Amino acid sequence: MKSGVRMLGTVARPVATGVRRLAAAPGLTVIGWHRVDGRQAEGLSTGVDDFRRHLDTLEAWGAQVLSLDAAVDGLERGCLPDRAVVLTFDDGYASVVETAWPILRERGLPATMFVVSGYLTGDLRFGWDEHEPHHDRHRLVRSDELLAVAADGLDIGSHTVSHPWLPGLDAAAVERELVDSRAALEDLLGRPVRSLAYPTGGWTPAVRAAADAAGYRVAITVDRGLNTTRTPLLSLRRAFVPTEPEDLRLVLDGAYTVLRPLDTWRRRRGPAW
Repeated sequence: MKSGVRMLGTVARPVATGVRRLAAAPGLTVIGWHRVDGRQAEGLSTGVDDFRRHLDTLEAWGAQVLSLDAAVDGLERGCLPDRAVVLTFDDGYASVVETAWPILRERGLPATMFVVSGYLTGDLRFGWDEHEPHHDRHRLVRSDELLAVAADGLDIGSHTVSHPWLPGLDAAAVERELVDSRAALEDLLGRPVRSLAYPTGGWTPAVRAAADAAGYRVAITVDRGLNTTRTPLLSLRRAFVPTEPEDLRLVLDGAYTVLRPLDTWRRRRGPAW
């Protein structure tokens, strides 16, 4: 994390923690990763040792790690435990199944992986990985692997059919991405799929309304900050985990909520790819 951003978070931490203490009810922190594959690369990759350190930081902070469903239930009823946290993974990289999930299972920690339903064949990779030489770290989970890990307890949510920038699509295309992905995953898993992560965090009020019409109960953004009873369930806030544990502590303390206007600007601008 850049030193200037870290300094800003350090300055904002006392205010954020004070606001948390004064809140009428505990809030919900949602954090995320993409792949856990032993190296660092543009924020997508997390080293295995770094991932373990992240989990150690959560434990030292006193995080109460909940499943997404349990957390949303508690958020709706206003009865979350203090320091409630949900763990998520975007895109459906195979390293989540092969590496991250066994580590989480050892520690008894639930998590949700959001997968792109059109990329479950095992022979596709995302456009942003094309600038690197082909490597197993880019491999995405296959449908058979997804079925097995879901049976083992990993929660599965939708990340659309093809990972598009949803605000750039017309209404019919947005509907197809949301409806078809949910239907494909439900057919594969044999159970309801009610959670969604907006690709690259791209959402607008119209996209959120489409997610509601498509039958999703909850949808995740990349707008940083604490979720409260006033946060719409179809635009829950989330931060991706920085490499250094001290930076994760700033995230958990809510210090980077001050950067939410920057998140909003990025969301309107769209992704570089």
